[in-house]
Amino acid sequence: MLEKTQELLKKFEQDHEIYVGATDALTYWIVDARTPTGKEGFHNLHTGKRYVSGPNEGGNVLILPDPSNSDAYLAESWGEMGTIDDFVKKALDHILADKNAADNGQEGSCGSSCN
Repeated sequence: MLEKTQELLKKFEQDHEIYVGATDALTYWIVDARTPTGKEGFHNLHTGKRYVSGPNEGGNVLILPDPSNSDAYLAESWGEMGTIDDFVKKALDHILADKNAADNGQEGSCGSSCN
């Protein structure tokens, strides 16, 4: 993963209070996101979401809406992604779209999956 992509992840976390991490393995890529859903006392509650793809997947992405509690997943095609850097950028766009939909009262939003 390029250094500028790592910096992009850090900036995204700071700007949106969405904690993200990326894994670059030989045959797959993973982006994990923990998005704030509300406040409980002084702490924000976060929900997890996982995006999985790889260099040989032809742009296909598995999205696990609640990876810690369920094996359910959605499948989407995000177009050509040659590197994990491409995948991270597209994942951040989807994460932000889902957060904005939830902030606008569309709880349980499927984000780009509804298209």
